[in-house]
Amino acid sequence: MINFFTCKVIKKIVIILLLCTAFFPLTGCWDRLEVNDIAIVLSTGIDYTDEKEIELSVEIVMPEELAGKLKEGGGGGGARTTFVESATGVTMADARSKLQEKIARFLIWGHAEATVIGEKLAEQGIQEHADFFGRLPKARLRNQIFVSKGTAKDLISSLPHLEDSTSDTIKELAQFQIGMEVTMKDLLQMLKSETGGAALPMIEGIPSEKEKGKMEDKTQIKLSGTAVFKDAKMIGSLNSEVTRGLLWLRDEIQYATVTVNVPEDEGEGKVSMEMIRSQTELIPHIENDNWKMTVKAEVEGDIIQNASNLDLRNPDFIKMLEKELEKSIEERIKKAVDKVQKEMRVDIFTFHTIFQREYTKKWQTAKDNWDKIFPEIEIVYEIEVHVQRPGNSVAPLGGPEKEVKEE
Repeated sequence: MINFFTCKVIKKIVIILLLCTAFFPLTGCWDRLEVNDIAIVLSTGIDYTDEKEIELSVEIVMPEELAGKLKEGGGGGGARTTFVESATGVTMADARSKLQEKIARFLIWGHAEATVIGEKLAEQGIQEHADFFGRLPKARLRNQIFVSKGTAKDLISSLPHLEDSTSDTIKELAQFQIGMEVTMKDLLQMLKSETGGAALPMIEGIPSEKEKGKMEDKTQIKLSGTAVFKDAKMIGSLNSEVTRGLLWLRDEIQYATVTVNVPEDEGEGKVSMEMIRSQTELIPHIENDNWKMTVKAEVEGDIIQNASNLDLRNPDFIKMLEKELEKSIEERIKKAVDKVQKEMRVDIFTFHTIFQREYTKKWQTAKDNWDKIFPEIEIVYEIEVHVQRPGNSVAPLGGPEKEVKEE
């Protein structure tokens, strides 16, 4: 039998073991990195050099500059709080390794907000570079992806007007949703598509005149259309006007102002509508091997400027303007269709996904010939515009009342 003394010893041993177990989580993480040991990457630029190598550039936070600016309570647009470093290599992984050799702190991509691909590299192909980011530990797959006109290094090295860093400016442009918005995750999904089509927003920097007393030139960064890819290689681009039609078609339009001319037999001048909401539905049809897609768009908006002689209290004038707005939106979409479907012949409209979902068996036999089928798809437009409010003043302001057309 176990005596009282033995039980007491066993009890103490159990308590000691439990206490030791409780202290194990307090020993810390074996792989932790101190703040003073890391370099935070905010944006990444990838270029193709004349030596047929990859140039990897990164925009890195300068902690002392950022801390000083926050302490002073300064706003954006002052001295930059980041710097850019770059290195070249035969692959992205090789360039990253050589870049790390030049920086005394461990590069952290977990806070990256943007990745910019140089135009020359985009034309060579981006498949293997996207693969690198997909495998990079702790890489942020929600960062925005762009193609730059010119080199990506020059763009992320520029000093913008309103923000302290290029990454901040790019992030704000993406949130504006006036162009395509594509994340790294979206790009990886596009590249896996059976049709090989992909699209990325394009961005460019326009140098400004050097401000008096300033050491650096500032740059106006703006969206400038869409880069179109086939099998991961850039085959062309769409300008800003055609991109707007693409956004209408893909149901990605978030902001738009449409201005139309008043028909000569109805009056004179121009009227502008600001979109408040829009919804586009793609409806597929296959009859006797004839492929057809109906683009059904419903748009609501407000009149924000009446530069005509129409009195918008008249409902007939509102109906007439709605018809003109419908024609204008249809024309915008048609420009994108003509450029992409007829000229580039690559499906960035996601038509393949719509047909695959609705006609699964038919798609399985047709997908290998999609490059031939897509350019021949008949597109039917059903555009409806509803003007919700004609404005605070329905009659034209600032003109003689006798020139206002009321009926």
